[in-house]
Amino acid sequence: MRSKIVQDGQKKKTSFIEEARRRQIVEGAISTIASAGLSQASLARIAQDVGISKGVISYHFAGKDELIQQVINALFTETNRFIKSRVDQAPDAPRRLRAFIEASFEFMAANRANFVTLVDIWGSFGSPEAKRRFNADMYDPCRHHLEGILRRGQESGDFRDFSPATLAATVQGAIDGVMLQWVFDEEAIDLADCAAELVTMFDLATRRRA
Repeated sequence: MRSKIVQDGQKKKTSFIEEARRRQIVEGAISTIASAGLSQASLARIAQDVGISKGVISYHFAGKDELIQQVINALFTETNRFIKSRVDQAPDAPRRLRAFIEASFEFMAANRANFVTLVDIWGSFGSPEAKRRFNADMYDPCRHHLEGILRRGQESGDFRDFSPATLAATVQGAIDGVMLQWVFDEEAIDLADCAAELVTMFDLATRRRA
C-alpha cells in the first residue's frame, strides 16, 4: 500500500511538472508569435526565447501544429475565464452586460500579446474551412454567453424586445472591431474610452422604454 501511495504521489508530481512546462512553452509561443510573427516562430526560435532546447518542446508537443492549437485554446480559455469571472459578480442583466464589455477591454489592455498573436494566427489560415472552424471556436462561446445575459435581461423586464442572437453578435462584433484597430495601430485607440462608449451605446440599445 505504501508503495502505491508513493507511486501515485510521484505520478501527480510528474503530471504537475509536465503541465507547468507545457504552459511555459505555450506562453513562450505566444510571446514569440507576437514579436516575430507566426511565420518566423519556429520551434527552434520559440525554444530559444523560452530558454529551453527544441527537444523539450518536441517531448511535450507532436509538432508546431499541435503547439499552435494549444496556443489558440489557451487564448480563448484565458479570455473567456476572465470575462466570466467579472460578469458573475454583477447582480443584474444590465450590469452583467456592462461587465462583459468592460472586462473584454480590460483583458485586452493587460494582454496585448495575446491579441496580436490571435490576429496573426487567424491571418495564417489559407482555407475558408480553417477560418470557419477558428471563428466558431472563437465566437460561439462569446455569443452564447452574451445571449444568456440578454435573454435574462428580457425575462427580468430590464431589456426591451429584440433578438438576443442578433444583438449578441453585434456586441461582440463591436468589441472585436475595436480590438483589430488597436492591434494594427495601438496609439490610435484608447481602449478605456472605447469601452465607455460601447457601454453607453448598448445600454441605450437594450433599455426598455417606459
